[in-house]
Amino acid sequence: MADVKTLDAQQRCTWQLFTADLISASLAAALVSPWVKAVDAIIVHKTATGASWRSCLEWASKPRKPLIGGLFPALVYFGTYATANLFDTFYATTNDLDSTTISSTAAKFLATTLISTALGIYKDGYYAKAYGRLNRASPVPLWSYALFTGRDAITIFASFGIPALVAPHLSQLSLSDASPVLSSLIGTEEASLKTSQMIVPALTQFVTTPIHLTGLDLYNRPGKLGIRERLSSIRHHAPMAVPLRMMRILPVFGIGNMANTVFRNSLLQSAS
Repeated sequence: MADVKTLDAQQRCTWQLFTADLISASLAAALVSPWVKAVDAIIVHKTATGASWRSCLEWASKPRKPLIGGLFPALVYFGTYATANLFDTFYATTNDLDSTTISSTAAKFLATTLISTALGIYKDGYYAKAYGRLNRASPVPLWSYALFTGRDAITIFASFGIPALVAPHLSQLSLSDASPVLSSLIGTEEASLKTSQMIVPALTQFVTTPIHLTGLDLYNRPGKLGIRERLSSIRHHAPMAVPLRMMRILPVFGIGNMANTVFRNSLLQSAS
């Protein structure tokens, strides 16, 4: 007769999986948050003051608001990674799949987007006031929050949805046989997933950075400015902001997402 787990044993196992989800999310968030805080502060300060990038880097090197400002990115990405992990575990347990399965369900996308966006736009509003205009009492416009929400929805889908969808197809490409480098990057489905997690979020910055800059511009320059004035500001800041946000997103949804997956898989295998 097959060995069937009791309800109590199943519950203990599920809680062990959830604990592994939260621990891996904490480790990944702590890994990437210092870099995220620095880049976010630099871009906000640059768009608000018009200072040179060099002076912005010097400004960012001076310690300021280390506790509050530094905690926001950690909270944002802990919430993001943890939500994605918990939905993956729930999906795997309810469908009797391997605990390390990564899902691409609509529920996961919506929940992760909601958590990440809610925490992220609060962080962005705080940064806009703390590192932007001198008049910190000014409220952040609703349109800025709406743009930050759209930016995060695109980023989340590109980070947690697209890699899992494209990885199986990448691993089947004959290009992986062309060179040892390509083989190491897309030779297997696991390698393709890691590569996609690194590249896809970075490429979305060509779309999301202009959205982000527009949200900041609406706060820094309130009033009914024309589209040309807004686009002129975006064109002025984008050439440096896009690469910076690529370097920012690479740790967050590239290295961070990959580290979260590695930490989670290791902890889940230990718990099972």
